[in-house]
Amino acid sequence: MPEKIEDVIQKRGFVVTPTKGTSMYPLIKSNCDNVCIARADNISVYDVALYKRKNGDYVLHRILGKNDNGYILCGDNQWVLEYNVTDDMILGKLDAWYVGEKEYTVRDKHYKRYVKLWCKSLKLRRVMLFILSLKWRTKSLCYKVYKKVFRK
Repeated sequence: MPEKIEDVIQKRGFVVTPTKGTSMYPLIKSNCDNVCIARADNISVYDVALYKRKNGDYVLHRILGKNDNGYILCGDNQWVLEYNVTDDMILGKLDAWYVGEKEYTVRDKHYKRYVKLWCKSLKLRRVMLFILSLKWRTKSLCYKVYKKVFRK
């Protein structure tokens, strides 16, 4: 039986694992990049945290703030904030990611610039991503209607 991610992090101090999902795009690409998640001894705003939801799903999102009930997180490719993520739910934080053989770390100056730009543009990103999602949904709906009408 494979070990749980949280057990590997506790034992080794880190885990390297492939990613699945688009919530951290454009930084991390699904089914393409691998991430190195290190033990989260100290978590701060703009760290990318791996946490486990109550339903058992593992999620990798960026911390955007904290309130009395826990952390506020959001994926880089999302605009809806997730509230009430507590310290006991957080398993680790992003330390590095791998695109093929190339390693990138959170200590890199380009990454730090990306974080500042990306996080400060959240309000604009919300509008842009919402408009893009409407475009994709409209395009999909149009294609379905086209198929029903013209491809019987």
